[in-house]
Amino acid sequence: MATQMPEIVDIRLLTQGEVRNLAGHERGLAARERFGMQRLDEDAAPVSVVFPDHFRQVSSSFFQGMFSASVRRLGSVDAFFDHYRFDAPAHVRAKLADYAEQVLGR
Repeated sequence: MATQMPEIVDIRLLTQGEVRNLAGHERGLAARERFGMQRLDEDAAPVSVVFPDHFRQVSSSFFQGMFSASVRRLGSVDAFFDHYRFDAPAHVRAKLADYAEQVLGR
């Protein structure tokens, strides 16, 4: 029986070693489309989201565009972070948790 390769959303493809901040709702929506997030939301396997080590910030507007539908679909912040596992600097992960809470109105 073949094992399924883990899904990876590589944010480094967006930053190309030059960008340290991601902002803008439209850019988030474009990233959602590029990475096929709707399909990943429905997939049972966890998804690794990889940020560059030097990364500084994701704006709430970018997060909303890329991930708000995922947070809502998965139904809770815990379910979201169980499904999407972020390999990012600690300060970025902390902001993402705040943004996910905001999506659910908490």
